[in-house]
Amino acid sequence: MFKFSAGLAAIFLVAIALLILASSLGRFVGIAVHDANELAGFSLAAGTFLALGPALRAGTHIRVLIVLSHLKGGLRRGIESITLAAASFLGGYFAYWMAVLAEESFSYGDTSPGVLAFPLWIPQAAMAFGLIVFTIAMLEALFDVARGRAPGFASRETSELTE
Repeated sequence: MFKFSAGLAAIFLVAIALLILASSLGRFVGIAVHDANELAGFSLAAGTFLALGPALRAGTHIRVLIVLSHLKGGLRRGIESITLAAASFLGGYFAYWMAVLAEESFSYGDTSPGVLAFPLWIPQAAMAFGLIVFTIAMLEALFDVARGRAPGFASRETSELTE
């Protein structure tokens, strides 16, 4: 699921590049590429949210370790468990409401206000799926910490304070 989400994020990033390129080339030759900026914005939102879970697992999220770097043993595991539990709850909460928003947009037939009238449920559904994947990654890390193991991302992150 994480590779699938990362693949979708990459597709949306390529879409951004193609849309901006088409818009730039279109201006050069006098052809209007309607709503390219709007579609690029939708692609940016979808790509960003779809990359959250894979990025967490890869250890590429920025984590502030000022407090955690000074803690050891059970206290560190306890604090990290609390923060991961809170982040998992918030991720699930946002995922639920983004999925509700996508479903409502689909039900009502909401479209973007531009010339193209793009269905809003598509980027919203991608954002909801990305948040679900992110929440799963957070829960995975929480279960690792609760079992006394370092979360998967910990081995790939560095802290200038601990080096």
